[in-house]
Amino acid sequence: MHTVPPCKYGTWRLGPMRNTTRFAEPARFREGLYTLHGGAHAWMVPNGAWGETNLGVIIGDGTSVLIDTCWDPALMQEVMSHIAPAIANAPIEIVINTHADGDHCWGNQLFHDKQIIGSDACIAQMKHYHPRSLSALKNAGKLLRHIPFAGINCFGHYMSEMFAPYDFSKVCITLPTHGFQEKKLLRIGNTELIIFNVGPGHTDGDSLVYLPQEKVVYAGDILFADCTPVMWSGPVGNLIKALETLRHLDANVIVPGHGRLANNRDVTAAIQYWQFAEDQLYRCYQQNMTPFDAARSVLHSPQFLSSPFAHWDSPERILTNAYGLYREWGARLTNLPEKLNVMNILRQQAMLAFSVPTATPKIMRHRLGWAQTH
Repeated sequence: MHTVPPCKYGTWRLGPMRNTTRFAEPARFREGLYTLHGGAHAWMVPNGAWGETNLGVIIGDGTSVLIDTCWDPALMQEVMSHIAPAIANAPIEIVINTHADGDHCWGNQLFHDKQIIGSDACIAQMKHYHPRSLSALKNAGKLLRHIPFAGINCFGHYMSEMFAPYDFSKVCITLPTHGFQEKKLLRIGNTELIIFNVGPGHTDGDSLVYLPQEKVVYAGDILFADCTPVMWSGPVGNLIKALETLRHLDANVIVPGHGRLANNRDVTAAIQYWQFAEDQLYRCYQQNMTPFDAARSVLHSPQFLSSPFAHWDSPERILTNAYGLYREWGARLTNLPEKLNVMNILRQQAMLAFSVPTATPKIMRHRLGWAQTH
């Protein structure tokens, strides 16, 4: 049987006894609540793919803070049932959303009567995301996977499998009750929290939550560890600047939005990824290659295959990053309405995933009885 090791930089405290991820991959680290330093804890979810989101839990004297929530209420309720013994004397009274992606805030409804904090930009963006859109994509994917035309079957399989562990039908968007623009300070007992708005980058409003006494940072999706990062908003310069801010904090432990517990070496690796992607994709842009052709060329290049990035989860995300960079460089890409454009990008991203036989999680390409050649 696969033995799951704990994360480095933290001590596993409690959690489910699973040895695979939500996508049936061997877990690279043990799921559950980790003690980091003092009252700083993290709920870690292997391996960091779609919706496998890490949460922060800061346990104070009589009050706890939750950083981010799960992609659906059922998963959030499962986490709460596990951590109940740890917060029995310090219930959660404050929730902080690091950004507006659903897998970091769609569990907010379980805390509708609590103080919820997010940057003003995060709150504004959160209003435009609708769970029913993802429910429709999940259901449509089951049909589209049978249409062997223009990569539609790849897109259908990719969407239905990557959304399979989640139930968006019960999500009720619950916005933060308290906003801020640049920085917000909180004190929970003897623990000081500093929330920095470092967006736009990954999204329109990204926040870092820093505990200076504990030397712990909850980075949200500014940082992925052993997972390919993605840039929805940009510009890439702001994203790199946010990573440099994170590195400058010189934390002993960093909780990334996805992937294992991290430190400054992982921040440096993330900066190097964005520099590599920007450099390589710009060469393709100068050759008038489309974003898809550019992403495919880079992904299969000797430079990429010999880099550490080739071993990260979800390498196909370079396609979304290519579109973001092309927009920065002034390319006229499409006249499609925004929602159709997003679907088209994800269709191409699925096609790219199918072209990389070693890409993980594997289920995005095939399942038992389903071959890549379909």
